[in-house]
Amino acid sequence: MDEEKEFFTILEGGHITTMYQPIISLQNGSVLGYEALSRIKIPSCLLNIEQLFTIAAETKRLWELEKLCRTEALKNAAAKPRVAKLFINVDPNIIEDRELKSGFTCEKLREYGLDPNDIVFEVTERSAVKTMSAFTAAIEHYQRQNFKIAIDDFGSGYSGLNRACSCSPNYIKIDMGIIQGIDVDAYKKSAVSSIVKFCREIGIHLIAEGIETEAELATVIRLGVDYGQGYYLARPSEQFHELNYELKLAIKDIHHRISTLSYQPSVFGKIDSIAREKITVGLNAKALSIYEMMQHDEALTEVCIIDEERHVCGILTRAYLFERFSGQFGYNLSAKRTTGQLMTKNFLSVERDATIDDVAMLAMNRKAAQVYDSVVVTGGTQYFGVVTVKDLLMTAVNIQVQRASEANPLTGLPGNAAIQGKISSILTSEESFSIIYLDLDNFKAYNDAYGFSNGDLMIKAVADSMRECCSEDDFMGHIGGDDFVIILHRHEENHLCNAIISAFNSAIEPLYSTEDWSQGFIVSKNRNGFTENFSTATLSIAVVTNHAHTYQSLEDLSKVIAHAKKQCKQIQGNSVVII
Repeated sequence: MDEEKEFFTILEGGHITTMYQPIISLQNGSVLGYEALSRIKIPSCLLNIEQLFTIAAETKRLWELEKLCRTEALKNAAAKPRVAKLFINVDPNIIEDRELKSGFTCEKLREYGLDPNDIVFEVTERSAVKTMSAFTAAIEHYQRQNFKIAIDDFGSGYSGLNRACSCSPNYIKIDMGIIQGIDVDAYKKSAVSSIVKFCREIGIHLIAEGIETEAELATVIRLGVDYGQGYYLARPSEQFHELNYELKLAIKDIHHRISTLSYQPSVFGKIDSIAREKITVGLNAKALSIYEMMQHDEALTEVCIIDEERHVCGILTRAYLFERFSGQFGYNLSAKRTTGQLMTKNFLSVERDATIDDVAMLAMNRKAAQVYDSVVVTGGTQYFGVVTVKDLLMTAVNIQVQRASEANPLTGLPGNAAIQGKISSILTSEESFSIIYLDLDNFKAYNDAYGFSNGDLMIKAVADSMRECCSEDDFMGHIGGDDFVIILHRHEENHLCNAIISAFNSAIEPLYSTEDWSQGFIVSKNRNGFTENFSTATLSIAVVTNHAHTYQSLEDLSKVIAHAKKQCKQIQGNSVVII
């Protein structure tokens, strides 16, 4: 067979080269790492790399081809940036190959001077894995060697969430078939929104593959995906390229606008409020000196290793360092080594603007051996400080207690009990008051089209607009869903309501695609399941005051509010009705 003959020519001649495609942070445009993509060097070859692996499996030469591709990827990766990870594809079926050599990759890493902590094995879910046990065994094989794991082509294959749950990966890569066209596909947006929520709850980093347009990029950023990869960001290259400056600025701008809406103030602020700057050392410091410092200072639980630009390269924890210096030969083997040689890169690092409760969740989702390690806090890419787990948990407990005191978990505004108490108190007083009832129009259609994560941002946009326009003396509450209330100790005309509408209109523009916003509507399904055009979100605001009426009970007041709300709903677009 000509194809089989060509296969052996490539395999025996080593006609494989490697291209590297960057995986980009969708927060600031920095490079997380590079995926190693094998390519055939023979120009006239009729086979592609996928066909090559198919023939390798049929001829029982899968491990030989895998070994050739992996060797090329590692050999050329010696030139990659020090902090960048290397993503290497692996076919899970090689685990059944009798020629598979355990420790081969570690040997090559030592040969080329690479750090095992920087290697991520992508186990694809697209190929027809012979058995579930083969898939699981492949994962366990690399996890035993302390490599990180990514589930590749997530959403294209066979078991999806079941496989992700069974192997505890570090990364999930969403299949490009889901990402392409996501900006105009409500079903894809909803699917990715759900995956984002799933990954955040269990501490998995999410990567969107196949980003090919500006609109797709903006959409996955809006949905909260952590990292991106695709031709629009950067094409594969033999060199290790950074993202171009203009695109990096665009990512930062989109993320900033979205994060402004996403921000939910915590009663104890961000993680930088409890971070402490501690001892740091350079890569060439003697590990022995750090060991001796820790022996004399029980409070010194870790030391961060930083380079000349204050980037955190690794960490030495007390337990890890004491283990390296223990045993019959540990002291002699480690005493002459530098911190850069002994440090581990397997640590939790967060940005200084992360919320304390989010960091607590990430910290508790770590493996048991690391769950009590301190968390490194950075500002941009530079060292800012560390937070101990004790401080983190004590603060997080206080946050939960505070939030349990009836504040709405999404917006942080007081809920129904506080609202009813406030209304009851103003009804028994003789002072002037206005009760402003705010309701979102076309919210369900937006939620269906753009997904739950963006739906939450829309709800928060209402709350943020209220905060922006109201004074400190005004009471603001979140009844639930897309219903809000403001209570004033004065008679309100149109000024405050119109100011909130204006603020809200500006706040929600980034939540729509450019096309939807410019045309003023989205295409979604109505309650009966039929496709319909829905206007972009607006506010219906019903205002009831005691300027001309006196209310004896909450029931009387509720009837008037319901009537005013009904009048609002009969008006297209933003509306204000004052009674």
